[in-house]
Amino acid sequence: MEQQDRIMDGDLQTLGLQAILKMLALSGKTGTLFVHSGQETLSISLRKGQIVALREDGVPQPDLPGMLCLVNRLDPARVQPIREYARGNMQVALALLQEQGLMGAAEVQQRLEFAVTQSISHALRWINGRFAFHRQLLTMESHMRPLDIDSTLLEALRQADEWEEMGETYLTRTTVARWLPEVNNDVRNLGLSQEFIEVLCLSNGEIPLQAMALALMMPEARVARIMHRLLELHLIEIVDTALETELQQDLSNVIIRCQHVLVQQKQSPNPEQHLLGLIRTLSECINGLLHHHGRYAKSLRGRGHIPETEVARYLERRFAQSLQLLARQHYPILETASFVDGQLDCTDILTLDKLVKGEKLEEFYWEAVQGLAAYLRMVFAELLRDEVGNSHTGRQLNVVWKAFLTEIDHEIQQYQVYLAYRHTRMHGREGTRPSQIALAPNWNTGPQSDGGPLWPGEIRRRTI
Repeated sequence: MEQQDRIMDGDLQTLGLQAILKMLALSGKTGTLFVHSGQETLSISLRKGQIVALREDGVPQPDLPGMLCLVNRLDPARVQPIREYARGNMQVALALLQEQGLMGAAEVQQRLEFAVTQSISHALRWINGRFAFHRQLLTMESHMRPLDIDSTLLEALRQADEWEEMGETYLTRTTVARWLPEVNNDVRNLGLSQEFIEVLCLSNGEIPLQAMALALMMPEARVARIMHRLLELHLIEIVDTALETELQQDLSNVIIRCQHVLVQQKQSPNPEQHLLGLIRTLSECINGLLHHHGRYAKSLRGRGHIPETEVARYLERRFAQSLQLLARQHYPILETASFVDGQLDCTDILTLDKLVKGEKLEEFYWEAVQGLAAYLRMVFAELLRDEVGNSHTGRQLNVVWKAFLTEIDHEIQQYQVYLAYRHTRMHGREGTRPSQIALAPNWNTGPQSDGGPLWPGEIRRRTI
């Protein structure tokens, strides 16, 4: 806006937002009021002393249709095209919902008015900041009828007072909550009111408190009170978004390092070395995950510096039992692995060639690969459940993890193809298709002239 268009400006400590709006309403001003506090900016368009549009910068645009689907007020299938077209623009989404007959005109107006009131209510609580009023009317998309400032202020003040009545609280309008993964009961059996159930439904780890209030047309402070109670009932937990960003980056780096180790072992000269390389890869991946979890485990957070010995004891308590169970029930070779200083020690498996030779060594290696692969999956699933639960972050990490597991599975399948071919040759049967065998690298288990079993890459060349 041009400097010459500015009519008035000042400090919020000198003149609060309530007084500014009343003054502009009484004088019937037309123009745009800008209010700044920290990183937040409120732009209010006025025409003849009435509010015709409002924009709140620094606040993510809420996916209103998506939230209404979560509380079962709209059908996801019918709303999906609207969500894709609106791309988070609430004004566009509401206009399309009305156009498609999914929402009445009265409710659309009510929601637009509530959004304006909610934003002004938040700004009324700003102590530090500045304001400026320009006579030029800022172009802002709005399908709302003009609002009377006095009645809007009355409701906004009432909502602001609810926050004050709560006293000190760590919940803010940007607080994000998610369901606790341990909750398996049907919440309808808990005797919760409809309001509680709807807030619970919206606690998916992605929607901030401010957006919940907007979707439910409920004062933010009331949503905060409900969230307090849901926290007491251990149905939700608060998401530390900064911590989860750091956590996500660290776990992604672990996966990338695992992929690098896997690539390095692919050049093994024979099946035995191939299996040994896989054992090293799997054990390094497991230990990378354990080290990561020692930093981000939920029960270790917020306790300052924790001695490494205590972290190691925690990791052993958490993961040693599942390793022992896996060894007893499926893979006895894992009994030779143990926890040392919070890390999985596979030295006895890696040095097994000093005690065992030939096919027996290969059998032990193969069992170790299968066991460690199963244990790797268990460790990742457990740490992800503990650290981020059923959240957007968790789903993103799962996608990356499954891509890595696909690479591991491919390496394991190569060996299985080789076993199948070797078994076929040992029993004098033919008929193995070259297309099945050509997946593995160029390895063989002995001199080509002695009729011994060949590694699949060599088989492929001979059969073409």
